[in-house]
Amino acid sequence: MKIGINCFPTVGGSGIVATQLAIEMAKKGHDVHLISYDTPFLLRTFRHPNITLELVDILSYPLFKDIGAPYTILAASKLAQIAKKTEVELLHIHYAVPVGVSAYLAKEITKIPFAITAHGSDIHTLGIDPAYNPVLSHVFNEADGLSTVSNYMKKEIQEKFNYERELEVFYNPIDIEKYQKIDAQLCDFRIKHENNFIHVSNFRPVKNAPFIVEAFADVVKEHPDTGLIMVGEGPERKKCEDLAYNLGISENVTFQGVRVSIAPIYSCGAALLSASTNESFGLTLAESMSCETPVIAPKVGGIPEVIDHEENGFVYEFGNRESLTKYMLQLVTDKQLVKKMGKKGREKVVNKFEAGMIADQYIKWYEKILD
Repeated sequence: MKIGINCFPTVGGSGIVATQLAIEMAKKGHDVHLISYDTPFLLRTFRHPNITLELVDILSYPLFKDIGAPYTILAASKLAQIAKKTEVELLHIHYAVPVGVSAYLAKEITKIPFAITAHGSDIHTLGIDPAYNPVLSHVFNEADGLSTVSNYMKKEIQEKFNYERELEVFYNPIDIEKYQKIDAQLCDFRIKHENNFIHVSNFRPVKNAPFIVEAFADVVKEHPDTGLIMVGEGPERKKCEDLAYNLGISENVTFQGVRVSIAPIYSCGAALLSASTNESFGLTLAESMSCETPVIAPKVGGIPEVIDHEENGFVYEFGNRESLTKYMLQLVTDKQLVKKMGKKGREKVVNKFEAGMIADQYIKWYEKILD
């Protein structure tokens, strides 16, 4: 097949998922035109000959100084050019805002079919905003296919967009070769503490990272030789650094920034911690499970579809710091439980989220759309 996949180039879930899908399709012999405004994160260290990177040109014009370049139009023009100049059969858009609209315009110009995968905030935050909703609702109903990443998200779309057409669910693909348990000593930084917890996010308010620091401080009171490794960058990182200092646990908290190789970090944790206010799926949760590290996360969004409570991790009621602390203490004092849960987590990822298997599901969907 020849497919055009559009995504954001950042480390956010939609961009990672789209690029991983492109990689898996390329491995299976399909030709993929990957379209973005910059080199996607995963392609900065990996390229496949079946992947052609297509960059959207961002114009600079004084009139647009305060509002930014009209990216919807620029992306639509690029998609239309690709449709005309290549043998791409289908455009697959990851994250509905704003390129779902661009694909709709490209179809009006070239008649090329398009499909959209909604990932999260493009539905439950941006999508329901009156500034976006009427246009997105129209685009969804004009799309040749619509999918999302969890049953929770499917319900959100059906309820908030009154969408009654067929809607597919494809879980996020995990590269189980890349994300597997390895010797934590292979980390390129010194692991200072015997036991560690991990937090990986973009430090946006929705990730609620300061809550993690507060709960971790309770654990340190009972187990001083425990570390918290925080990976990522974002607006609330500084808040977390200040909070760790004010709570007197700065020596226990390590900030690693954005990492290309993260499997060693997952592998050195007793658990990955999440406190998100919402998650459509929870990509980092599944990555951690693939590395045989249990997860402790709130019972919100699609998280219960990823974590089986008391089997491969723990889910707690959102905002219940006492429960989060209790589960952290349980794992930090029971290495056999960590190992048992880790094995179960890896087993679930292999059986339900393995990247090649998810890519096959998408390919069947493409064939159905084009039939």
